[in-house]
Amino acid sequence: MIRAFVDRIETDERGEPIAVLLVALGEGDYLHWLCPLAWLPPDTREGTWLQVAFIPDPETQAEMRHEIESLLQELQGE
Repeated sequence: MIRAFVDRIETDERGEPIAVLLVALGEGDYLHWLCPLAWLPPDTREGTWLQVAFIPDPETQAEMRHEIESLLQELQGE
């Protein structure tokens, strides 16, 4: 299980709130991950711990593959 700590919340250049997440890679080694606050649970604030899960999305993969194949056919004049 990957866990992330909300270190702080900042505002990006568009004025949108961004959470700065820290993910431990090893002792004293952290990945800084900038994530739109809107992607996180509604009650997320500085000091919140989150569990992170990456789940395959075969539907989107198939849609994107189809879109790319269609564009390639169009570019190749087929």
